[in-house]
Amino acid sequence: MKKATNLNEVDFALDFNSPVAPEHPFFVDFSTVRGDFQEKVVYKSLNVNLRDFSFDEKLNPLNKNLLFISGMRGSGKTSELRKYFTTLDKPNCFFCVFCNLDEELNLSNIEYMDILIFQLQKLIERAREKKLRLSSTVIQSLQSWFHETIKEANSKLKAEGSAEIQVKASTPGILSFFKIATALKAAVSSAEESSLTVRNILKNNFVNFSRKFNEFVEEVNREIRKKNLGREVLFIVDGLEKAMSIELRKKIIMEETNRLQQIRAYTMFTLPIELMKEQEYLKQFSTVISFPFVKLQKKDNAYIDAALEKFKEFVYKRIDETLFDKGETVIEAIKFCGGSPRELLRILKMANWLTDETKGIIDNESVKKAIQKLAEQSSKFITDAHIAKLKLIDENNKKSLITPFDDVIQDLIEKLIVFEYNDGTYKRVNPVIKESFLYKQYVETRN
Repeated sequence: MKKATNLNEVDFALDFNSPVAPEHPFFVDFSTVRGDFQEKVVYKSLNVNLRDFSFDEKLNPLNKNLLFISGMRGSGKTSELRKYFTTLDKPNCFFCVFCNLDEELNLSNIEYMDILIFQLQKLIERAREKKLRLSSTVIQSLQSWFHETIKEANSKLKAEGSAEIQVKASTPGILSFFKIATALKAAVSSAEESSLTVRNILKNNFVNFSRKFNEFVEEVNREIRKKNLGREVLFIVDGLEKAMSIELRKKIIMEETNRLQQIRAYTMFTLPIELMKEQEYLKQFSTVISFPFVKLQKKDNAYIDAALEKFKEFVYKRIDETLFDKGETVIEAIKFCGGSPRELLRILKMANWLTDETKGIIDNESVKKAIQKLAEQSSKFITDAHIAKLKLIDENNKKSLITPFDDVIQDLIEKLIVFEYNDGTYKRVNPVIKESFLYKQYVETRN
């Protein structure tokens, strides 16, 4: 992606399916304008010393934290995770392994075993990149166990008439182990029914699988300390919220907690927003942190200048200033994004589609048209229960009262009709929704 200097390039510059890392020209650090949220809590939960961003594995060797980062879609979690990778991947801190699920796994048919094998594959891949000299005894032990497991799986697959797992023969070592992990990942994440057979064999042998997984992580830990590449492995697993159904996402987390706890490695997961209501249960064995939208307005509705400036930076890094008729047009779009980077991209993308191309610029009129069009699209499926709750949220906000959580609130949040701020207790109606005819007719007229 590159900065747009003409209208034909704007669509590509506004792609919200391509998250950016800190080193990318489009990256903007919103950490100072997310209300009460402080990213230092993330680092402290990983036992990182904030004075020099170091990590001492000797201080708490038995407590390898599992951390869930939850936030609404479009809040910028992936870019934030990329920043954590850049900040923590250092010789005196972590050896980070980034696992982007939506790039390499089948998100319409995914289980925790698939993710764990993917983590193993990515760790082996990074170990090879860094030319780690891992113990041949450990590697051979791991290979032997996995070969026996594949042999058992192939026996069942053959009996079922399914294609067997193919692992190309190679000299025992890290490359051979990488091929095994790659073959297993392909087997469990395929669309074929045979993937269920392979998963079940691995799950039935999970005690041994987790032991082998943990052994490999510890071997990598020993070697990275020797080579001064890090003090401990940290897995950063992104994309879980993109699994195709709520049932799949819930199954991966809520039905696999016993297996999650058997993995002895520092791990950071994104938590689907609909599972935030399970945080009291998850906190029994993990840390759960809510990652909010940028706080654009104070409770008295006054806009926060620092937040507006950050979003202006966000826009002008992607689109040249000369492609707007005036600065106020950009501010207009920002105010209707509600503090969501992705929502701002959607507004600008629609404005670009609706603009008069003969003018060669995005003007205020096209932004207003875009907001109205998105408002009608987004409000089509608002129900009577939603309307009652939206009215209550507006009334409570005027009185500085917190609106209690319930299933309707959860549904509104999942549908991006309502946005959360600070620690998740403060809520506002999506500003775009407020522009819809339905909202004006059924909510505003009753207030």
